[in-house]
Amino acid sequence: MKHFNISENVEPSEIEEAAMRSSLIQQIVVIGQDQRRLGAVIVPNKEEVILEAKKLSILDSDASEISKEKLTSLLYEELRRWTSECSFQVGPILIVDEPFTIDSGLMTPTMKIKRDKVVAQYKEEIENLYK
Repeated sequence: MKHFNISENVEPSEIEEAAMRSSLIQQIVVIGQDQRRLGAVIVPNKEEVILEAKKLSILDSDASEISKEKLTSLLYEELRRWTSECSFQVGPILIVDEPFTIDSGLMTPTMKIKRDKVVAQYKEEIENLYK
């Protein structure tokens, strides 16, 4: 079976910028340029996610937590909505709780996300997305 690489045509920043227009997504790194499908590592904006989930009646009005499954499906829908104009769609997503920061070594002093460092930090989880 021939492996299909999408790397040569994908501009991750196009998808990331589109996704960042969502109030539910605090940070995103598109991954999987060497895979058959793109994926993403997402840091959700928790408060906004919970507000949105209540608005959509996914959560009860007095809930303060959201399950991983509900969070994943909500973010997945959100991602699809904001990136539908992009040339590539994102498949699997990995949701992480810790925002990428300069202190954690995942951002540059100019607040750019260090893509390779994020991928390295979540290597195992990312590999599991593609199993």
